Amino acid sequence: MDNRRNKHPRYDVSQPVSLLIGNKGCSVFCEMKDMSLSGAKLASIPLRYLPEQFKILITNENVALQCRLRWLNGREAGVQFVGEPDYHHNIYDRHQITLTAQSEQ
Repeated sequence: MDNRRNKHPRYDVSQPVSLLIGNKGCSVFCEMKDMSLSGAKLASIPLRYLPEQFKILITNENVALQCRLRWLNGREAGVQFVGEPDYHHNIYDRHQITLTAQSEQ
């Protein structure tokens, strides 16, 4: 039996995404493992700390999702979507820093 308390069913997506952090848009690459209407599970996060709020950029959809950190455990995190999706996000904006899992080693 699944002990999760999710309100909406989750769907496996296993796709690369970028986390856009801070006002200058630090870009951090990781994987979105699954998602629902209200949130997502992220994996392969190369950071030990994430801020309370940031955006997830789904590049192949050209959409940015504002989210709130719900939990962080090692290289995995759960987020709750807040606000409306930004379908007009410019994926070609320059970002200050780019981090990947290989950067931390």
